[in-house]
Amino acid sequence: GESMDLFFCDICNESVPQSDLERGMAFRRGERVVCAACDQAMSNEEEAAQETAGGEPAPAEPVQDAAAPEEPTGVAAESAAEVSAPAQKKSAGGGSGLTGCLIGVLFLLLFGSLAANALLWVEGERARSSLKASVEALEQGDVTFNARFRDLQTNIARQSQEKDAYVRESLQSVTGTMDEKFVNLGSRLGRNENAVEALRQSTSEDRRALEQGLKGATDAAGVATKAVESTQENVGYLTDRVVALEEVLEGGMTSDGGSDDGRQPSWVSYLPELKDASAGNRWNAVTVLGDTEDPRVVPHLLPMLDDEDVFVRMATARVLGDLGSAAAIPGLINALSDGQAAVREAAVVALRLLSGKDFRFDPLGKEGDRNKAQSAWRKWWADNSEDLSGG
Repeated sequence: GESMDLFFCDICNESVPQSDLERGMAFRRGERVVCAACDQAMSNEEEAAQETAGGEPAPAEPVQDAAAPEEPTGVAAESAAEVSAPAQKKSAGGGSGLTGCLIGVLFLLLFGSLAANALLWVEGERARSSLKASVEALEQGDVTFNARFRDLQTNIARQSQEKDAYVRESLQSVTGTMDEKFVNLGSRLGRNENAVEALRQSTSEDRRALEQGLKGATDAAGVATKAVESTQENVGYLTDRVVALEEVLEGGMTSDGGSDDGRQPSWVSYLPELKDASAGNRWNAVTVLGDTEDPRVVPHLLPMLDDEDVFVRMATARVLGDLGSAAAIPGLINALSDGQAAVREAAVVALRLLSGKDFRFDPLGKEGDRNKAQSAWRKWWADNSEDLSGG
């Protein structure tokens, strides 16, 4: 706060605050301070002195009239002197009493001013002590506030660090979980892509097979037309050739492939197509042999599980499962290690049909897991092959 300076009047010793000097309610006379009351009194005395000194002319002495009586002399003069002396003393005594009264009044004013100044000084000291105590209290409050503010900053910094650590840990956990899910998703996408690729290849091969079948049918229709239009001689010639071919086939077949009446089954004519250069023709031969539902075609179909065409291998595994012959189980177990997931899928489906077992083989699983399941299938076949083969 602002400091409050106190001065004292050099005449009446009345306290004069600094604010009174600034507002013109007290005055400086050189190095002295004069309050407004004393300054006003001094100004009035100066004006009275100026009026007495040079204002009005002094009264003229009276001029003795010629007819005035002369001053008394002798006894009369002495009597007049005795009468005038007490009058002069009385006049002098009256003036001294007035002066004493004025001096007493001045002393009373002086003592009153001193008492007032002392009271003001005491009040000023009290106000100064109170102001000092207030300033100290404010300083102490500032110290306490600064300490609390530092504590608050420390708490905020600690909480911010804890929050950052929690956010980092949560983010790392979420990131790890998302990475694992992305890996699993990528694996599933890879499996789906393989399946789609296998289906696309299957569709392409089926289309080529259909085109070749259509071409073969067209060629066959042309041949039939030419045969119809050919002469009877050509028909007889073809008849003779067919009879000769039947005789050759009947003479070359073993007893294993023969029937009860000694004639070969009709599907024997499709066996040469299993080695045809066209994958479509080989696929068609496998399908036709499967449609016969004759278990005797199994030995002829087992080598087709190693065919170079994936669709021929898939069709072979499917046909072997449909025929229901346990003789196809070893070949199907070996097909579980095929390089194409579609072939592995067809082989495990056929094994489940033939054995009624399921060793949790996943065609799209990891290679190590597939090998373990394949070993389980082989152990099962080693333990049950005699019973199944005898049955």
